[in-house]
Amino acid sequence: MSRERRAQGWSYESEGQNPLLAGFILLTALVVIGAAGWWLWNYSQAQALRTPLAVGAGFDVSQSVSVHQKQRAVGFLHKLIGTVMPTRTPTKIWRYAEEVETVHESRPIASRDLWQVSSDTIEKYMGNWGTRPDKVLREFQQYMQQQPDRQFVFCLFTDGECHSEQETRLLAAQLAREHRLVAFIIGPVIDKYRSPVENNYYAPLRDAGKLFVFGDTDALDALARVKERLKAMDR
Repeated sequence: MSRERRAQGWSYESEGQNPLLAGFILLTALVVIGAAGWWLWNYSQAQALRTPLAVGAGFDVSQSVSVHQKQRAVGFLHKLIGTVMPTRTPTKIWRYAEEVETVHESRPIASRDLWQVSSDTIEKYMGNWGTRPDKVLREFQQYMQQQPDRQFVFCLFTDGECHSEQETRLLAAQLAREHRLVAFIIGPVIDKYRSPVENNYYAPLRDAGKLFVFGDTDALDALARVKERLKAMDR
């Protein structure tokens, strides 16, 4: 009889302790999760760029550019917006071939905000013959005038073909002297155009240390170098 009472007493005691133990474990888990969230928030704030920035992106939609190349260009812009730029960075997008037109302007919260406009107006669109990057470079200049308090990252998404060499080099020289232009990205450039892009059309930007060119295999490297340049501005 006494054994039964002792067994029952132990059972009642154990049942009373289990809710307390479960509550303690839950409380500990919440504290750990809260601390981890606080650390991640502080880390993200420390890593976030503080310099006011704006992005301009011109997409070459001439008939020499394949759908695959346009998809890679769109993917690069999404990574730039999603992993490098602060939230709500002003972003303006053009497409160009023989002519240029604005297709989007916003302050995206994340790269997904650009997906529909990029898919419908870039990847599926085919422009006329002719590649006139000088026309989109003029748009870049006007965009800078509209945002006088910001530093700029410009992206010229193209295979590298250029039908306005003198005009493009002249405008590249003007942009190279703009102190608010911190990075000028060109790609995905095919091999036969890479040397003219770096050493001719956009050489003034290269000489100013602002040119970042990528091709078929080094897009992530170019993105990392742009990110490092932007972070260096905040130091």
